Amino acid sequence: MGLVFLNNYAELNDKEIVNKIINKPYNEEAAAYLIYNRYDPLLHKLYREIYDKDPSWYEDCLGDLFGFLKGKERDWNKLRTFQWRSKFGAWLSSTARHRFIEIKPYLIGKIENPLSIDDTDGDKAPVQLPENGGEEYERLERKILLMEAVGMLKDPDQKFVILKRLQGYNSKEIAELMKKSWAKHGIKKYDNKGNLVVPTSGYVDVRTQRAKENLKEIIVKLL
Repeated sequence: MGLVFLNNYAELNDKEIVNKIINKPYNEEAAAYLIYNRYDPLLHKLYREIYDKDPSWYEDCLGDLFGFLKGKERDWNKLRTFQWRSKFGAWLSSTARHRFIEIKPYLIGKIENPLSIDDTDGDKAPVQLPENGGEEYERLERKILLMEAVGMLKDPDQKFVILKRLQGYNSKEIAELMKKSWAKHGIKKYDNKGNLVVPTSGYVDVRTQRAKENLKEIIVKLL
């Protein structure tokens, strides 16, 4: 996917690379090589099967997979669970399939993916994977960190509105998308007075603000 790595991992086998990732000091560049380079063809083929060949969500799926393998404690415990009783590619494919399917309900519509969750303007340039090191590589790391933090949000509505905000949708558009999502999944919510809740721009703005506050706390813990 055009990434340039500071170290050469091409001559290492999967087990050697995984050992670099899971043993201190944890090597995140090696993890990026596995996901974004060596197994990119396999993951891309798997993605196309699940997302009907729509390329919009591929980067987000890879970012989520990266964060999932890294784990909440950031010690790569999920990756450490692999016991090498089968080929690593088969295990990664199975794990990725589960994650790609699990996050699919949150990835609806066209993607734009600006990095700032404060932007509400849909006319934004998409995030591109870096073609060299330095600032572009740091940009990828920030994106991965943000997607990892979004994945840790406990409130589904907060996760939904933040993902939509990252796609460039404004509050009104997000409210309409949320209505459709609730209807599709049979979701009904009531306020403390027993009144049926209908997603509005105001509802989205409140959830967005709460999500931002929670994301700040999560990111501080992750750093």
